[in-house]
Amino acid sequence: MIVTSPDRRSIEAAQTTETTDTRRHQALYLSVSATLLALVFLERWVLSVHTFSFDVWSANVGMSHKAWPIWDITRIYQQVGRPLVAIGEVLVMTAWLWRSSGGGAAGRRAVGGLVVALVASAINKAIKIVWGATPLWRTLPHHVGANFPSGVVTFMVASVGYVALVGWRQGHRTVPRLLVLAIIGAGPARVIGGQHLLSDVVGAYMLGIAFLILASRYLTWTPRASGAPTATASG
Repeated sequence: MIVTSPDRRSIEAAQTTETTDTRRHQALYLSVSATLLALVFLERWVLSVHTFSFDVWSANVGMSHKAWPIWDITRIYQQVGRPLVAIGEVLVMTAWLWRSSGGGAAGRRAVGGLVVALVASAINKAIKIVWGATPLWRTLPHHVGANFPSGVVTFMVASVGYVALVGWRQGHRTVPRLLVLAIIGAGPARVIGGQHLLSDVVGAYMLGIAFLILASRYLTWTPRASGAPTATASG
């Protein structure tokens, strides 16, 4: 039986509606990502002219004495940001994404999403080079280098978060949940350890989430097929 003209119009209408909804969702995700990125730059500008009381509080927390278990945990996060360690982490994530996705086009797409996520770390570094340390950070006795935003938190949210997302989509549950817990703990650990102020980790979470959204969109994005749908024959 040949598909009738009304049936064809119904199929085309359904496909058009689905495409429109997809575009709306994509636009919404991109808008959220762009807004978070804009807020990061806005926060950095505000910090150059104003010191928040919660940053003074977090600086005091960072300089206070810590019990050894808490101190050890903060040092673990410190190692995440070491250049050689970070390179090793990226290589491991790349290998896992490629193998778990089956290689080929799917593997390239999964690894490409990680590249998108890593752009967050590049922007993080650029912000630090351009603006340097915040005024409050420069007054602290333990201040070392630029502080905003936290590089470790940015990397954890964007890159490690992306790996957790891919793992979850593949049906894994335990490891993604553990990675999410590690991501949540990264910010508090950096403040308690004295490596960052509260505003640093807030900016890093926003920056990381912005690129995690972009990476997830890249992972699931499907190029629009060219040409109009055609009717099919059955039976």
